[in-house]
Amino acid sequence: MKTNQRLSIAILVVMFLLSGMAALSAAKGQTLMAVSQQSAEPKILVEMVKQLIEAHTDLKVEHKQHFQGVSIVHAAFMSRDVDFYVSHTGSQFTGVLHMEVTDAWRNREKVLDYVQAEFQNQFNATWFEPFGFNNTYALVMRKDAIEALGIETMEDLAEHAPDLVVGMDQVFMGRIGDGYYDMADYYDLKFKQTVSMDYDLMYRAVDAGDVDVAVAYSTDGRIASLDLGILQDNKQFFPPYDGSLIVHNDVLKEFPVIRDVVEPLLGRIDEAEMAALNSKVDVEHLEPEDVAREYLEKEGLL
Repeated sequence: MKTNQRLSIAILVVMFLLSGMAALSAAKGQTLMAVSQQSAEPKILVEMVKQLIEAHTDLKVEHKQHFQGVSIVHAAFMSRDVDFYVSHTGSQFTGVLHMEVTDAWRNREKVLDYVQAEFQNQFNATWFEPFGFNNTYALVMRKDAIEALGIETMEDLAEHAPDLVVGMDQVFMGRIGDGYYDMADYYDLKFKQTVSMDYDLMYRAVDAGDVDVAVAYSTDGRIASLDLGILQDNKQFFPPYDGSLIVHNDVLKEFPVIRDVVEPLLGRIDEAEMAALNSKVDVEHLEPEDVAREYLEKEGLL
C-alpha cells in the first residue's frame, strides 16, 4: 500500500511539472515534449530522436530528463503532456502490460509483436521497430571473485549466495514479474544480505568489494570499464529488452515526417555500440546531447 501511495504521489508531482512545461510549449508553437529516465541510455536515445526531428523538420522538442521508473514515464506519456519516450520491450511487457514471463515468452520477436500490438490497442500509440540492441538485466561481479568461486551462470551462483551480499536499485527490487524477488525465487538465490542503493553507486560498491554481486544493465559501459564479469542467465529468466521509440498515434498523424526522420536509427545500434555510447556519459562524463550529436554526425545522419 505504501509503495502504491508513493508511486501515486510521484505521478501527481510529475503531472504538475509537465503541465507547466506543456503550457510553455504551447506558447512557443509547434513543440513536442519528450521524457527520459535517469540512466544514460534513454537520455542518449531521446536526444538522438530530438536532434533528428529538429534537424530535418520545423518542429522543436523539449526533453525532460531524470524520470525514475517505467511506470512514472508511461503515466506521463498517458497524461498526454508527453509526445514520445524510449523504453524496452521486457520492461513494458511485465510492467505496464502486466504479463508473466513464461517459456512461451522468451522469443524476442514474439514479445516485440505483442508489445507493439497492445500499445496500439490499449494506448493508441506506435511502438517502433527496435534500435537494434537488447539491454537485459545482468548479475555482475568482479572477475577475480567469479574465478575464485568457479562459477559462470546465475544457476551456479545459488550455491554461494548465502555467503554473498547483492546490491541493486530500488526500481529493480520493487519490479513485479522480472524483478529481484521473482528472480531470486526462480534461481533459488538466498543472499546473505540484499542492499538497495542508488544505481550509479552499485558499480563503485561492487568494484570496491562493498557488495559481492550487483544487478546491472547489460549495455552499461561501466561493466567493461571496471572489467566486471557477467553471470549468464542460463535458464532465461529475463525476457528480451529491445530498446524502442514510442509515439502517440495522433502525433504521427499530424507529423508523419517523424517516421521518415527516425527510420535510419532503427536496427542500427547493437549492444556493443550502445555500451560504448553509455560509457561516454557514465565513464567519460560527457553530456547525453553531445554523445548523441557525435554519433549522428559520425553516421552521417546530421
